[in-house]
Amino acid sequence: MPKVLVFDDIATAAVDYLKAHDVEVISNRQLADADFLAHADADAVILMMHPMTDKLFSQMPNLKIVARYGVGYDNVNLSDATAHGVAVTNTPGANATAVAETAVMHMLMGGRYFYQQRQGITDTTVPSGTGQEVSNKTVGIIGFGAIGQKIDELLTGFHVDVLAYARHDRPVKNGRMATLSEIYAQSDFVVLALPATPDTQNMIDATVFKQMKNSAVLVNIARGAVVDEAALISALKTGEIAGAGLDVVTVEPIDEKNELLTLPNVFVTPHVAAKSVEAFDAVGLAAAEDVVRVLRGEKPKFQVNE
Repeated sequence: MPKVLVFDDIATAAVDYLKAHDVEVISNRQLADADFLAHADADAVILMMHPMTDKLFSQMPNLKIVARYGVGYDNVNLSDATAHGVAVTNTPGANATAVAETAVMHMLMGGRYFYQQRQGITDTTVPSGTGQEVSNKTVGIIGFGAIGQKIDELLTGFHVDVLAYARHDRPVKNGRMATLSEIYAQSDFVVLALPATPDTQNMIDATVFKQMKNSAVLVNIARGAVVDEAALISALKTGEIAGAGLDVVTVEPIDEKNELLTLPNVFVTPHVAAKSVEAFDAVGLAAAEDVVRVLRGEKPKFQVNE
């Protein structure tokens, strides 16, 4: 019977699916390399955030698939996985609604400074009664996969004009595809919904902030690595942009001394965008389904490496 290593507290739906397909399920914290090497004979791993590199791949000879529990897979070295013949998958779309709802929440909170009292901030540089509404604004969405498209859909009632950017053109419900330059220059809200890759590392930097409106709000529900955090802090302090809503930061969990937590025009949540009951179950099931496909010798549905 093939073995799959999962993390503690994985969705019951995923475990039930695996067991129903004659897979032995082993669970631990997945907090250290030792947690993986304790089950070095595993045929599959359903992975949360622990890094997977050659060090683990080389010591897990039976491993056929690493199924990421979510969309991002920047904690898995794809070239190392490919070199060891291991498929890497993710679960695009399974948590799209949860993440998109969080993006809209960050737009509302970041645009209106509603969180100042909650954070105990009394900085008068952001006077009471200021801030902008989302309604009738221009919203730039960078990354227009399942999550970006769901954000566009959810914004319909706000009567916004959406400018979307992606590698491939797609229908935009509330606007059109646009260039990055157009998004930076024209958007009242810039929403990041793209993966962290070598190409997107620090793509939102000081040069970008200079192109944005002084009244613009940056929302990041993607990955912290996409934004140059030092440049963001500078832009927020100098008024180069008006505010930010962040579900992700460069180093997580966020350090309590991170300057972002002291600024009156920033709203931060602890990487929880995808954490709804519905999304957790849907992501788990999608990951488990690809594990079963690979263990049967079939091609996975959502493979991200070659």
